[in-house]
Amino acid sequence: MKRYCLLFTILLFVFISYSQTTIIPDTYFEQALIDLEIDSDGIINGQVLTSDIDTVITLNLYNIFIQDLTGIEDFTALEYLDVSGSSLSVLDVSYNTQLRELYCSSSIANPSMFFTTLDVSNNVNLEVLYGETLVELENLNVKNGNNSMLIVTLPCEFEGEPCELTKLNCVTVDDEEAATNNELPYLNWYIQADFFYSEDCSLGTEEELETQFSFYPNPTKDVLYLYNESTFEVSSIKVYDSLGKLVLEQNKPSTQIDIASLSTGLFFVQIETAYSSLVKKIIKE
Repeated sequence: MKRYCLLFTILLFVFISYSQTTIIPDTYFEQALIDLEIDSDGIINGQVLTSDIDTVITLNLYNIFIQDLTGIEDFTALEYLDVSGSSLSVLDVSYNTQLRELYCSSSIANPSMFFTTLDVSNNVNLEVLYGETLVELENLNVKNGNNSMLIVTLPCEFEGEPCELTKLNCVTVDDEEAATNNELPYLNWYIQADFFYSEDCSLGTEEELETQFSFYPNPTKDVLYLYNESTFEVSSIKVYDSLGKLVLEQNKPSTQIDIASLSTGLFFVQIETAYSSLVKKIIKE
């Protein structure tokens, strides 16, 4: 009797395993799985057997115009994914922990990718991240503990002319110092944006700049030097007295600021960049 019960349990487990389904709401996505002979039932019904997809290693969805990639989370063995040419507002590959290569470019004619966040911090095996003209990208997290084996390439081109990922100002990485100093492996990365590296971009631009800008000597008598460890270009420097009056301004300033003409006392120096600003206190002797 026990033997029959055990056999029944095994058969039930096998039946349940093979009858589990994954929701695929995007018809273009499901049609692609049918065309690739992955979806075994061969019909558009908004779902696929999980057993059809959980062993798939390579998935080429180039120019399929997918808008919703729901279901990709059950491709747990996936190592290669190309969704270039799709029109995605969300790209979540956090469950695809075996992923080695990810391609997610916009279409050639027009920017078609609209996701604002790309987080591959769970993809510890990732070796290639490539995405062209991701103009809506604001947050990029590649802090996966294995940056040494990763190459990131994010160029931008529109109508044959180079462009810039203007909304991206911080990239989260394993080693902020090595990345900022353009050392390996970051030396081989290419991201067409005016940004800085951090190990925690959640701090925000202003907080990050606070640690990367300083003035010396402080106090000083005549010349103040600006030390800039960030990748941001300073657009202007404004000096205010203790009453809030603007007493000195430099546009496109050098690293040397002449304050010899100012009276002695406490001053506030405002540093402006393309993305943020911060204020530092100085003392004129």
